[in-house]
Amino acid sequence: MRGLTMLIATILTFGYFFAAQAAMTVDRAETFRRVAPTVDPASPADAANRVWYGGMLTPVVVEAPPPDKCTI
Repeated sequence: MRGLTMLIATILTFGYFFAAQAAMTVDRAETFRRVAPTVDPASPADAANRVWYGGMLTPVVVEAPPPDKCTI
């Protein structure tokens, strides 16, 4: 009886995960379809105020001076 319960719970869990993945895929595709015409900015000033929905951005490199020596 315990094995049957575990089997049913496992099947239902995978089913819920599959349904959630399908819903997110459809939602993401709809977002891309809605936003795609507005991604092409007219000027660089307009591009700064837009939300980025994918692609590869250049990495941000932060440079800092080396820390001072500890005198303790």
